[in-house]
Amino acid sequence: MKLLTANRLTDGLTLWFSAEGWSEDAAQAARLDDDAAEALLTEWKARETEVVGAYLIPLSAADAPVQREHVREFVRANGPTIGQTADEIARLHGRADIFQEY
Repeated sequence: MKLLTANRLTDGLTLWFSAEGWSEDAAQAARLDDDAAEALLTEWKARETEVVGAYLIPLSAADAPVQREHVREFVRANGPTIGQTADEIARLHGRADIFQEY
């Protein structure tokens, strides 16, 4: 399983591919099987009209990013570690932190 993430071309905001298209909320990210993830990545890398820097995040069996990706993706999903806190981002979207420690 994998997640597809990228940055919005107009403002650089982190986006997550969901069942409805691109979302600002990591909780909406679609869990994709490997073949579907690779196909979507190829499609969006060729169409850099809305998003840039698309890449896949491998998930562990616990449905969380594999350890080497954990810290980076926690920050991308929950916001910077300074200024606006992850708790504020989570409250804004009405959810708990994404990719909490497992």
